[in-house]
Amino acid sequence: MAGRLVTALGSSALAAEAFSDAATLRHMLRFEAVLARAAAAAGLIPAKFAPIIAKACDPALYDPASLAEAARRTATLTVPLVKALTAEVAKRDAEAAAYVHWGATSQDVLDTAMVLQVGEAMPPILQDLDGIVAAFAALAKKHRATPTLGRTLLQPATPLALGQKIAGWASDIDRATRRLRASFTESQVVQFGGASGSLSALGPRAGQVMTTLAKHLGLALPPAPWFAQRVRVAALAQDAALVVGALGKAARDISLMMQVEVGEASEPSGPGRGGSSTMPHKRNPVGAALILAAAQRAPMLAATIVSAMPQEHERALGGWQAEWPTLAALIEALGSAVQAMAEVAPGLAIDADAMQANMDATDGAVLAERATFLLAEKMGKQKAGALIEKALSKGGSFIAALGQLESELSDEAALLGYSPDFVDRLLADLKRK
Repeated sequence: MAGRLVTALGSSALAAEAFSDAATLRHMLRFEAVLARAAAAAGLIPAKFAPIIAKACDPALYDPASLAEAARRTATLTVPLVKALTAEVAKRDAEAAAYVHWGATSQDVLDTAMVLQVGEAMPPILQDLDGIVAAFAALAKKHRATPTLGRTLLQPATPLALGQKIAGWASDIDRATRRLRASFTESQVVQFGGASGSLSALGPRAGQVMTTLAKHLGLALPPAPWFAQRVRVAALAQDAALVVGALGKAARDISLMMQVEVGEASEPSGPGRGGSSTMPHKRNPVGAALILAAAQRAPMLAATIVSAMPQEHERALGGWQAEWPTLAALIEALGSAVQAMAEVAPGLAIDADAMQANMDATDGAVLAERATFLLAEKMGKQKAGALIEKALSKGGSFIAALGQLESELSDEAALLGYSPDFVDRLLADLKRK
């Protein structure tokens, strides 16, 4: 795994910690400790050995570097870890060592550890997403009727309420977050099937063991092992990528609005924030940069997981092994994007005067569509269109060149059309969720 300096722009600290070596060992060893207790409770192993095994499940006792090296020789991290755990238990009680990893298989440990890591990383991410939606909703309400240029194909279009643009960000982020919350909940299930999914090694007590295991890990118990049924993992990956994409849409708009030639918005400032290594005057959109960097990576990471879904029989060769590091990178990218936007959204500054100046700079040309329809009511659309084209060709003030409709075209309420109502509808929809 790359060091923190390499991944500094690609992960939040909390997400990185959830997938750190320490966290990986903690969750894998937690599975082994709980399994020993569950097997003992079911009478499958002597009760006195469960606490001995559990005591040896201390992550500090194991060396991640040597385990990683050994894992490449077995294509699974579980094998060297169980071997090291067995040796550690044997130091305490040679007889107890025979009951380590009772009835489980490598994928049981790794899939459950992955689920637990996601369970550690996701709650603060979801909480921050709710805060981002709330911040954008409040800003949209404030700017319910603030006129701004609409822009299509990166060129000035008809005006709309700034609140509609911002409420649109909030709406899509909220929609993606709801999907992510659902797929996250669905992912929080234990994996326990033994050698090939039958738990035959546990005999008639398999049900008791798996129920106890799930309960003490704080996970749901699925109807059956999901060794090669990976929709849960793929759905989580897809929904994580959708959230990053929705955040990326807002970040793209904000970065464009921050261009000095536009000057309509700015990220919050702070010591050292947005600085350049060589140009002291710069105030870069650093939050947007981090979010857009994540948005570049997330779709391909999600695609890798989806492409791994056709897995062979009861355990995959390659497909399953591709998921864990990919999902870790994806959740870290998600965490980075969310953390960045959680800083930007509450402090986003809007310059309404700059928005008005940018509209004024078009010399009224952005009112041409409205003028066309006002004239069309009197003379038909064809004649109206000809008059509009003639006025636009003269250059300068469009309204002056048109020579009519000045009062109608300067009516701000009519200028925004239904846009403020769309703000209301979007915000009302957020409240219903």
